[in-house]
Amino acid sequence: MTNGTSSIDPSEQLEEWITPTPLSDPVFTAIFQNVETGGLAMRSLLNATLADSGDKQIIEIVTLTPQSVHSDTSSRGFRIDVEAKTDSGEIALVEVQLKPFTATIERALLYAEQALASGARRGDTLETVTSTMPRVIVVNLLEKAVRATGGYHQIVEMLYREPPYQRATDKLQIHNLELDKFRKNRKAVPETPLECWLTAICISQDERKPLTEVVEMDPKLKELYESDPGFAQFVERHGLVASMPELRKAYRRWEYDIMLDRLDEERRNEEVNMRVAEGKAEGIADEKIKTAKRLFEMGLSIEQVAAGTQLSIDDVAAISDEM
Repeated sequence: MTNGTSSIDPSEQLEEWITPTPLSDPVFTAIFQNVETGGLAMRSLLNATLADSGDKQIIEIVTLTPQSVHSDTSSRGFRIDVEAKTDSGEIALVEVQLKPFTATIERALLYAEQALASGARRGDTLETVTSTMPRVIVVNLLEKAVRATGGYHQIVEMLYREPPYQRATDKLQIHNLELDKFRKNRKAVPETPLECWLTAICISQDERKPLTEVVEMDPKLKELYESDPGFAQFVERHGLVASMPELRKAYRRWEYDIMLDRLDEERRNEEVNMRVAEGKAEGIADEKIKTAKRLFEMGLSIEQVAAGTQLSIDDVAAISDEM
């Protein structure tokens, strides 16, 4: 305390009112750190997604494993690897990916290939391999759409192209939940569990509010909170981890990393644009040199060539000397 003023670090004061957002790397991975902390919440989120598309539900989450994802030096993301059981006893491996990469679908296919072949053993017959293949569900929670058309819930499957359209296999599904589309057409009153989930997430993200506050202000969200233990776990877990001093510091570091990523991307874009501009300039210069040579061959003077090509007298003279 000096001269009657507080000596509290301004950054510490700032952290007092900032609410770490639920989809930020440190918060989301802390919520879904393991089955005990986030198993009910993950089952609720997955089942809300699967119910929206009319697909088979999850009955149990077996494991949750947060993973970091690095597409390249500037694209960082993360996913939650989930092992779950369906009502028929199948094992479903689910990826929740929050950062959209250029090749989002291709990435999902690569991860799916690893999961589909995970049970194969050297010497197994094709029949054995296919009978032990897990069902792979990929759920991508994406801030920005990867498809310009259609609704916010995009489902990717393997289909027969010739009518009647039907699944070629139920072993692989990709669900893209595109939040920018959802925000644009968000209903005033959410109706389905998935709409409730995404409404709560988007409001908390955009307004930097705790999920508990968001839920309290919306009767439909409060209704789901009181009836769905998984949604309740997600809301309560967000409030808990968002108040931890260590996580708040990690959140600030994550924000700095995001800003640095954007700066790196802007610098790379500037370098690309500069190289493109230089290439165009070189192309224009080459064309002017070719034009100057043709004009010299026609017998024009240095002054006439310079006027015709808008090159300097010195440059035109150098071209003449070269010829």
